[in-house]
Amino acid sequence: MIFKILLSSLFLSFFAHAHAHEINMEDKNVEQIVKQRMSIMSKIKAYSQKMYPLTMSGEFEEIKQLNDELLHSAKEFKLLFPEGSQGGKASSLIWEDRETFELFHNNFISSIEDIGESINNEDSVSLVENFNIMSSNCGTCHKKFKN
Repeated sequence: MIFKILLSSLFLSFFAHAHAHEINMEDKNVEQIVKQRMSIMSKIKAYSQKMYPLTMSGEFEEIKQLNDELLHSAKEFKLLFPEGSQGGKASSLIWEDRETFELFHNNFISSIEDIGESINNEDSVSLVENFNIMSSNCGTCHKKFKN
């Protein structure tokens, strides 16, 4: 089991690192960045909505796939707020209070990683708890940083 967790962690680290380079902000204008942010946010919402009914199903493999996609999207989303990319439904507070935005987003990513631990442990109780924490983290950030 430890080997499986270690292997999964290594794979996810490599996967996240490899995909982090896909977003080249220098080649994009603000409109493209805003569209990409909105697209990624739609993916995050879709993965979360698909996961919710599965959290009590015991379908850990299916939940794991969705959670991996959710984690990748959350990490990609975090890169889509470079200075000068204000626009869309994103509040200007994101750029004015970058420290809080980063904290909220890091909490979101951490809660997704905690969901992954629950999945690896096949622990339905902590899975539901961690899913609820992740959902709460979404709401907290939206209340402060979405116009």
